[in-house]
Amino acid sequence: MCRSLRTKLRCVSVLLMLASCVPLSACLALIGNQAFPNIPPEAPNVVSLDPQNWYIYYSAEMPPHPSTDPEGAWSFEFPSSETSGHVNYVQTPFNATTTLHNVSITFKVESVAPQYVVVDPTDIPPATVHVFFEQQNDNLSDANGRWWAGASQYNLGSKDNTAVTYSVPLIPDQWSNVYGQRDSQSFYSALANVGWIGVTFGGQYFWGHGVTLASGSAKYILVGFQVN
Repeated sequence: MCRSLRTKLRCVSVLLMLASCVPLSACLALIGNQAFPNIPPEAPNVVSLDPQNWYIYYSAEMPPHPSTDPEGAWSFEFPSSETSGHVNYVQTPFNATTTLHNVSITFKVESVAPQYVVVDPTDIPPATVHVFFEQQNDNLSDANGRWWAGASQYNLGSKDNTAVTYSVPLIPDQWSNVYGQRDSQSFYSALANVGWIGVTFGGQYFWGHGVTLASGSAKYILVGFQVN
């Protein structure tokens, strides 16, 4: 979906495409959409690190869940463009029963001569990873259904093979919605009804439209993820 105020005009073509698709799932199928279940978290206020509680959505040539990894909580291999593979969303159910203040993530991308490719032809490199959260029962059409932390942006390849940590306050000026907008009321409303949290992969404009590998190898390893 559209991810920057600087590129609102780019959103027009996407919105026209979505408007022409009936049902909406027909459009989502273009990026490898899977069924979107309503899955409750194991415990409130805790981000599970069990790979079976994380789901890889809207991707292609990817497993349904990450794998256990000795260097962290879980990992997955970036898919190859030769097989039309791409990774878009990796997320886990999350529910809050208390006031949330901060999101922290630690991860590492192990790579060997990777050539990351941004899947969306209207986007630009370098490929990126961002932390995001999503409201319960989001239908992917509400501009305020998903929120991204701009300060969590990692450009793939920039610090590969080293551990990276981001800590982002849960305040409106640090998060933007599907169209890159910031709005306090909408942000806090979504946060009070959060149902999922995780990371998305894309380019500089469309942060969840997918990343693939043209050559080389790369593995994303989640080390830690906390919300408090």
